[in-house]
Amino acid sequence: MDSFGFHRLETYYLFFPIFAAVKKLTDIIPSIAVELAQFEAFFEKTMKAETEPMDSIMQYVLDSKGKRLRPILVLLSAKLFSEVNEQTLRAATFVEMVHSATLIHDDVVDDSNLRRNHASVKAQFGNLSAVLAGDYLLAKAMLLLANPGDHAILQEMLSTTAAMSEGELMQNQAFEGMSFLVEDVRLESMPSKSAQTPIDSHRNDMDIWADYLDIITRKTAMLMQSCCVAGALSVDATPEQVQQITDFGLNFGILFQLRDDLLDGENIEQAKALLPIYYEKTLKVLEGFTPSESTAALHDLTVFCAERKS
Repeated sequence: MDSFGFHRLETYYLFFPIFAAVKKLTDIIPSIAVELAQFEAFFEKTMKAETEPMDSIMQYVLDSKGKRLRPILVLLSAKLFSEVNEQTLRAATFVEMVHSATLIHDDVVDDSNLRRNHASVKAQFGNLSAVLAGDYLLAKAMLLLANPGDHAILQEMLSTTAAMSEGELMQNQAFEGMSFLVEDVRLESMPSKSAQTPIDSHRNDMDIWADYLDIITRKTAMLMQSCCVAGALSVDATPEQVQQITDFGLNFGILFQLRDDLLDGENIEQAKALLPIYYEKTLKVLEGFTPSESTAALHDLTVFCAERKS
């Protein structure tokens, strides 16, 4: 067996049903319903711009809301150890603003006219307005955590934001010719590759898989991890508790992106093989937490992300 334990995947993990019953997201979060409503009010107030047309763009972003998965992680991670407070709400708002900014910028880079089945900001308002709106969101997010008491959370978030940019650039270079994100990578032996997706002959199998994990960790998982860390830090969790929720957040984030890749039809071989592994790793971390409503919600959220259809 190699260091990743990959040789058993095709004979076990890909064909053995391990997923539990899936709840809807609305059935998972009743334990933070009050806190989520507080977040929505705070987020809407923070998104208000002083001038037009920026305020119209911010309202457009508000109207096309997503699952709020990242704020939910912040709130649940805080409530796992104590009660949600104003710092928790600031942290949750920060991550949602950063996430919104990256989506807006991504649509400009990808020349995408759709986001969540609606016209993207880029399509609705133009490239220049979209870039400026993304920059505006990032600046306002940083202002949220400008108080000295928020320094630890801000440092965590800014470090993650830098890593996200690195991950996106790494992925872009891969698609431009490094070619290690392909569907016909095999774990045991490398068959001949198609002319459309040549493999770098200087790279071995483990390099390919390690690079794939590095990219999805940086571009997605680290933000999920930071959501959990920020929630814990906002309620003065102990270093041991912070480390525990850090481990959960990282594995959860990788799991989330693996499922995303399967849904998008990208990196299918890697995602199929790795998703069951990270599903089990994420649930394993949760076994170390004290049973509570928040622990149960994080468990159900893990199952939801492993099985979600969109």
